[in-house]
Amino acid sequence: MKNFFTEIDGITMTFNDIGRTEDGMEYIRIYFEKPVEDGFCFLESSLPLLNVVETEGFTEQEQKELLDYASRNAFMIWELAREGGVGVA
Repeated sequence: MKNFFTEIDGITMTFNDIGRTEDGMEYIRIYFEKPVEDGFCFLESSLPLLNVVETEGFTEQEQKELLDYASRNAFMIWELAREGGVGVA
């Protein structure tokens, strides 16, 4: 389930429930989306590694800034995910 985290400057950040890799490591998928004239800019990453899974429309600098934001707020995202988050659909 996707959970709402925040919206800043027209960019919405959401996150999934905690998942587990095959070796048992916990992770959380995070998403940034911004509506644009012809669709959406998006960035998909995951905690704790903050690797880019998929992206379109955001510049490299914007991607860096979004991942820095996620890093600074990771503790809160983990806490919300452990509590069940707030579903958005």
